[in-house]
Amino acid sequence: MLYLGRRRTLTWTVTVFTPPREVFVVMEQVLALPPFTFRVIDAETAEAVQDRVNGFFGQWRTLKHPRDLVRVRCQLTAQGTRVDVTAIGPRSSSRRALNLLRILTRGAEDPRTIYRTRTIPPGPCTIPQSWAGTGYPVFQRPDHAAPRGAAVLPASPLVALEQQGHWVRVRVGVGQTASEGWIEADQLIPDLGPESAPAVAPA
Repeated sequence: MLYLGRRRTLTWTVTVFTPPREVFVVMEQVLALPPFTFRVIDAETAEAVQDRVNGFFGQWRTLKHPRDLVRVRCQLTAQGTRVDVTAIGPRSSSRRALNLLRILTRGAEDPRTIYRTRTIPPGPCTIPQSWAGTGYPVFQRPDHAAPRGAAVLPASPLVALEQQGHWVRVRVGVGQTASEGWIEADQLIPDLGPESAPAVAPA
Protein backbone atom coordinates (compact mmCIF):
# COMPACT_ATOMS: atom_id res chain seq x y z
CA MET A 1 0.00 0.00 0.00
CA LEU A 2 1.24 3.50 -0.87
CA TYR A 3 1.15 6.35 1.60
CA LEU A 4 1.01 9.98 0.52
CA GLY A 5 4.22 11.82 1.35
CA ARG A 6 6.33 8.73 2.01
CA ARG A 7 9.36 8.38 -0.24
CA ARG A 8 9.94 4.99 -1.83
CA THR A 9 11.35 3.41 -4.97
CA LEU A 10 9.23 1.27 -7.28
CA THR A 11 10.29 -0.35 -10.57
CA TRP A 12 8.33 -1.79 -13.50
CA THR A 13 9.59 -3.58 -16.63
CA VAL A 14 7.54 -4.00 -19.80
CA THR A 15 8.22 -4.79 -23.46
CA VAL A 16 6.48 -2.64 -26.06
CA PHE A 17 6.55 -2.30 -29.85
CA THR A 18 7.16 1.45 -29.60
CA PRO A 19 10.72 2.44 -30.67
CA PRO A 20 12.90 3.97 -27.91
CA ARG A 21 12.85 7.42 -29.49
CA GLU A 22 9.04 7.43 -29.36
CA VAL A 23 9.05 6.22 -25.75
CA PHE A 24 11.12 9.26 -24.77
CA VAL A 25 8.89 11.57 -26.85
CA VAL A 26 5.79 10.30 -25.04
CA MET A 27 7.60 10.52 -21.71
CA GLU A 28 8.53 14.16 -22.30
CA GLN A 29 5.00 15.07 -23.38
CA VAL A 30 3.32 13.29 -20.46
CA LEU A 31 5.75 13.79 -17.56
CA ALA A 32 7.76 16.93 -18.34
CA LEU A 33 5.07 19.57 -17.89
CA PRO A 34 6.03 22.42 -15.49
CA PRO A 35 7.13 22.25 -12.72
CA PHE A 36 8.76 19.05 -13.99
CA THR A 37 11.87 19.01 -16.17
CA PHE A 38 12.94 16.41 -18.77
CA ARG A 39 16.59 15.37 -18.51
CA VAL A 40 18.58 13.11 -20.85
CA ILE A 41 21.02 10.92 -18.92
CA ASP A 42 22.52 8.92 -21.81
CA ALA A 43 21.47 7.28 -25.09
CA GLU A 44 19.23 4.79 -23.24
CA THR A 45 18.08 6.71 -20.17
CA ALA A 46 16.07 9.84 -19.41
CA GLU A 47 14.23 11.15 -16.38
CA ALA A 48 11.53 13.64 -15.43
CA VAL A 49 12.11 15.43 -12.13
CA GLN A 50 10.24 18.03 -10.15
CA ASP A 51 12.98 20.59 -9.58
CA ARG A 52 10.68 23.52 -8.70
CA VAL A 53 7.98 23.99 -6.07
CA ASN A 54 5.40 26.67 -5.41
CA GLY A 55 5.92 28.55 -2.16
CA PHE A 56 3.35 29.75 0.35
CA PHE A 57 2.96 33.12 -1.38
CA GLY A 58 2.90 31.70 -4.92
CA GLN A 59 6.59 32.18 -5.68
CA TRP A 60 8.58 29.44 -7.42
CA ARG A 61 11.82 28.18 -5.98
CA THR A 62 14.34 25.63 -7.25
CA LEU A 63 14.95 22.43 -5.32
CA LYS A 64 18.50 21.27 -4.76
CA HIS A 65 17.32 17.72 -4.15
CA PRO A 66 14.23 16.86 -6.27
CA ARG A 67 11.72 14.81 -4.32
CA ASP A 68 9.69 13.50 -7.28
CA LEU A 69 11.50 11.60 -10.04
CA VAL A 70 10.60 9.11 -12.79
CA ARG A 71 13.48 7.48 -14.67
CA VAL A 72 13.05 5.48 -17.91
CA ARG A 73 15.60 3.21 -19.56
CA CYS A 74 15.01 1.69 -23.03
CA GLN A 75 16.79 -1.25 -24.67
CA LEU A 76 16.04 -2.81 -28.06
CA THR A 77 15.51 -6.58 -27.92
CA ALA A 78 14.33 -9.23 -30.36
CA GLN A 79 10.83 -9.02 -28.84
CA GLY A 80 10.60 -5.21 -28.97
CA THR A 81 11.67 -2.32 -26.74
CA ARG A 82 12.33 -3.23 -23.12
CA VAL A 83 11.28 -0.32 -20.92
CA ASP A 84 12.45 -0.11 -17.30
CA VAL A 85 10.54 2.55 -15.35
CA THR A 86 11.67 3.62 -11.87
CA ALA A 87 9.63 5.96 -9.68
CA ILE A 88 11.38 7.62 -6.75
CA GLY A 89 9.44 9.79 -4.33
CA PRO A 90 5.95 9.98 -2.82
CA ARG A 91 2.78 8.47 -4.18
CA SER A 92 2.52 11.12 -6.91
CA SER A 93 5.68 9.84 -8.65
CA SER A 94 4.27 6.29 -8.78
CA ARG A 95 1.00 7.55 -10.24
CA ARG A 96 2.84 9.47 -12.95
CA ALA A 97 4.95 6.41 -13.82
CA LEU A 98 1.86 4.19 -14.02
CA ASN A 99 0.16 6.72 -16.29
CA LEU A 100 3.12 6.54 -18.68
CA LEU A 101 3.07 2.72 -18.61
CA ARG A 102 -0.66 2.70 -19.29
CA ILE A 103 -0.16 4.81 -22.42
CA LEU A 104 2.77 2.74 -23.71
CA THR A 105 1.23 -0.69 -23.12
CA ARG A 106 -2.26 0.16 -24.33
CA GLY A 107 -0.92 0.70 -27.84
CA ALA A 108 -0.08 -2.98 -28.32
CA GLU A 109 -3.75 -3.92 -27.88
CA ASP A 110 -5.38 -0.87 -29.46
CA PRO A 111 -5.94 -1.43 -33.23
CA ARG A 112 -6.16 2.34 -33.76
CA THR A 113 -2.49 2.94 -32.92
CA ILE A 114 0.48 2.47 -35.25
CA TYR A 115 2.37 0.61 -32.50
CA ARG A 116 -0.21 -2.15 -32.13
CA THR A 117 0.85 -5.78 -32.05
CA ARG A 118 1.00 -6.91 -35.66
CA THR A 119 1.00 -10.53 -36.74
CA ILE A 120 1.96 -11.17 -40.36
CA PRO A 121 0.76 -14.63 -41.51
CA PRO A 122 3.03 -16.69 -43.78
CA GLY A 123 2.27 -16.04 -47.42
CA PRO A 124 2.35 -13.30 -50.06
CA CYS A 125 2.65 -9.73 -48.81
CA THR A 126 3.74 -6.30 -49.92
CA ILE A 127 5.10 -3.04 -48.52
CA PRO A 128 3.32 0.37 -48.43
CA GLN A 129 3.23 2.51 -51.56
CA SER A 130 5.26 5.15 -49.71
CA TRP A 131 8.35 3.03 -50.53
CA ALA A 132 7.66 3.19 -54.28
CA GLY A 133 10.25 5.90 -54.85
CA THR A 134 13.22 4.66 -52.83
CA GLY A 135 12.44 1.05 -51.94
CA TYR A 136 12.95 -0.67 -48.58
CA PRO A 137 16.40 -2.33 -48.24
CA VAL A 138 15.87 -5.60 -46.36
CA PHE A 139 17.93 -6.37 -43.25
CA GLN A 140 20.29 -9.35 -43.26
CA ARG A 141 19.43 -10.12 -39.63
CA PRO A 142 16.54 -9.16 -37.31
CA ASP A 143 18.53 -6.25 -35.94
CA HIS A 144 18.55 -2.55 -36.83
CA ALA A 145 22.36 -2.62 -36.75
CA ALA A 146 22.55 -5.45 -39.34
CA PRO A 147 23.74 -4.76 -42.89
CA ARG A 148 21.03 -4.22 -45.48
CA GLY A 149 20.52 -5.88 -48.83
CA ALA A 150 18.58 -5.18 -51.99
CA ALA A 151 15.75 -2.65 -51.92
CA VAL A 152 12.20 -4.03 -52.07
CA LEU A 153 9.51 -2.14 -54.00
CA PRO A 154 5.73 -2.44 -53.58
CA ALA A 155 5.59 -4.39 -56.85
CA SER A 156 8.40 -6.79 -55.86
CA PRO A 157 7.42 -10.47 -55.32
CA LEU A 158 7.47 -10.83 -51.53
CA VAL A 159 6.56 -13.79 -49.32
CA ALA A 160 6.50 -13.78 -45.50
CA LEU A 161 8.13 -16.93 -44.07
CA GLU A 162 8.15 -16.49 -40.27
CA GLN A 163 7.85 -13.80 -37.62
CA GLN A 164 10.07 -13.17 -34.62
CA GLY A 165 8.75 -10.35 -32.46
CA HIS A 166 8.39 -7.27 -34.66
CA TRP A 167 10.62 -8.78 -37.39
CA VAL A 168 9.44 -10.92 -40.31
CA ARG A 169 11.70 -13.12 -42.41
CA VAL A 170 10.76 -12.74 -46.08
CA ARG A 171 11.69 -14.20 -49.45
CA VAL A 172 12.26 -11.59 -52.14
CA GLY A 173 11.94 -12.49 -55.82
CA VAL A 174 11.22 -15.83 -57.47
CA GLY A 175 13.20 -18.75 -58.81
CA GLN A 176 16.98 -18.94 -58.59
CA THR A 177 17.32 -15.19 -58.11
CA ALA A 178 15.23 -15.19 -54.91
CA SER A 179 16.88 -14.10 -51.67
CA GLU A 180 15.86 -13.86 -48.02
CA GLY A 181 15.99 -11.04 -45.52
CA TRP A 182 14.16 -9.39 -42.64
CA ILE A 183 11.58 -6.60 -42.67
CA GLU A 184 9.84 -4.87 -39.76
CA ALA A 185 6.27 -6.11 -39.31
CA ASP A 186 4.81 -2.60 -39.40
CA GLN A 187 6.20 -2.20 -42.93
CA LEU A 188 4.34 -5.24 -44.34
CA ILE A 189 0.80 -5.63 -45.63
CA PRO A 190 -0.52 -9.21 -45.99
CA ASP A 191 -1.89 -9.97 -49.45
CA LEU A 192 -5.05 -11.80 -48.43
CA GLY A 193 -6.46 -12.06 -51.95
CA PRO A 194 -10.12 -12.12 -53.02
CA GLU A 195 -10.74 -15.49 -51.43
CA SER A 196 -9.96 -14.02 -47.98
CA ALA A 197 -12.34 -11.09 -48.31
CA PRO A 198 -15.27 -11.15 -45.86
CA ALA A 199 -18.49 -12.48 -47.30
CA VAL A 200 -21.30 -10.03 -47.92
CA ALA A 201 -24.75 -11.19 -46.93
CA PRO A 202 -27.38 -10.87 -49.68
CA ALA A 203 -29.83 -8.02 -49.29
